[in-house]
Amino acid sequence: MNTRQSGNEGEDFACAYIEEQGMKILARNYRFGKEEIDIIARDGNAIVFIEVKAREGAAKGRAEEAVTPWKRRSIIFAAKGYLKQNRLFESKIRFDVAAINGRELKYTKAAFDAAGNTI
Repeated sequence: MNTRQSGNEGEDFACAYIEEQGMKILARNYRFGKEEIDIIARDGNAIVFIEVKAREGAAKGRAEEAVTPWKRRSIIFAAKGYLKQNRLFESKIRFDVAAINGRELKYTKAAFDAAGNTI
């Protein structure tokens, strides 16, 4: 299986979980410039930007470790573009991470803030 197929399966798995939690998926693979957000959802009155990382084994480390400071900045940049394009200036926002290690999903709400700092 190639990386893209693995990524799609991981995103499908995360989307199923997100919907089970009562969130509404607004977009998948949203692009703003060269940056991408895997999933954008609404949770109550908050817009949630979700990064999905999947790892089959431990050889490359745990999935959540792949959400580096550079990746967080990239997500924040694209999130600002999404909010501007959709005129959602006053929206509450949250940055979550769906880390899939094998078949185990670790979902972290508010994994980092709008400055890119882990919470």
